[in-house]
Amino acid sequence: MKPRRRDKHAAIPTERTVLRRTARAAAVQSALTLAAVLVLVGVVLYSADAHAQSRQIDDQLSQVAATVDDVDDPPPGMAIAIGEPDGRISVSPHAPAPTASAATEPTGYRNAHAGGVDYRVLVVDQPDKKIAVLLDLTPWQEGRQRLLLALLAAECAGLAAAAGVAVALSRRAIQPLAEALALQRHFVADASHELRAPLTVLHTRAQMLARRTDLDAALRTQLRGLVADTRALTDVVDDLLLTASARHEPSRRERIDLIQLCQEVRESVVTEANSRDIAVDVIADPASGSVVVNGIRPALRRAVFALVDNALNHEKRGGTITLSVTRTEAEARVVVADTGSGLDPLIAEQLFRRFAHGDGHSAGSRAHGIGLALVREVVEAHDGYISVDGALGRGATFTIHLPDAAGR
Repeated sequence: MKPRRRDKHAAIPTERTVLRRTARAAAVQSALTLAAVLVLVGVVLYSADAHAQSRQIDDQLSQVAATVDDVDDPPPGMAIAIGEPDGRISVSPHAPAPTASAATEPTGYRNAHAGGVDYRVLVVDQPDKKIAVLLDLTPWQEGRQRLLLALLAAECAGLAAAAGVAVALSRRAIQPLAEALALQRHFVADASHELRAPLTVLHTRAQMLARRTDLDAALRTQLRGLVADTRALTDVVDDLLLTASARHEPSRRERIDLIQLCQEVRESVVTEANSRDIAVDVIADPASGSVVVNGIRPALRRAVFALVDNALNHEKRGGTITLSVTRTEAEARVVVADTGSGLDPLIAEQLFRRFAHGDGHSAGSRAHGIGLALVREVVEAHDGYISVDGALGRGATFTIHLPDAAGR
């Protein structure tokens, strides 16, 4: 079975990826909040300025209309029209087209537009005449545009500054979490190393007691259960030690043939698989030749074994588990596919939590262990990633992606 392209798999995010996403989300939320505040302030300032300008324009028109005597010398930017009782209308020099007609319109304020220019118009009645005053709004509009551009520039600068500050603060806030995770890994490695020796001694003593022939059947059954429990605890400690060694002991890395590694894993599980009437096959593309990666052999072997063990625990009788090994120009892949109960890719991340089991876990599966969580830890420690594909009732496919030794 050939592995599918990465974009068809459900990618499993790493802890580092989750922290980066959290930092980015916090930065984006902070920046958007500050941007919203800046936009609100800008809108308030612009609205206040526009309202103040409108009042100034109306006041200026009102003052001119109250003091005008003739149309010969209007203030700059203004035009005046005076309507006489006999119907004659006098207009100031160079007045725009709407000036004369404005003197015949009802009193009050209004807007006019002519020749691509906006005007503010005030028409007032006096005892012996009717006065219309027009004000060219172009300078006022240009002032508003300058204010708007200044506000936009301030918004952009403020948004950039807010984004920078938010990113810096979010990274500083996330840093303690990253340090805590690192300390946790070191603690797990140290604690696992200290626990391994006493657990091994306890397991050995339990085995010796279980082999005694002078014990009654009930006690012997309990001792066998104790042996199984200590073996499970030892497996957990071994898993944790392998994960720690993969991350913190790069000097132990060596060149590993993945085809040979998969064949060794198959030999380890074939007896158990045959007892369940399950076939386990290793497939390698002859054209790819040997597929070699740099890594810690026990850790990678345990990771592949965990995937096969997971497949066995979800495979039905008469099913098939396939280990496929392929390579690209810079990537080596180990694909473990089964024809069992399958999984929902949308909840694949939950399967990679420590001590988690998916639906359909068989009764014969291991009751303790970090299982798929180990796989992800080991693969990430080898600068790779793991992806998942599958569907309910149609099996599951787990793909380990590792840097190819030749590609490196």
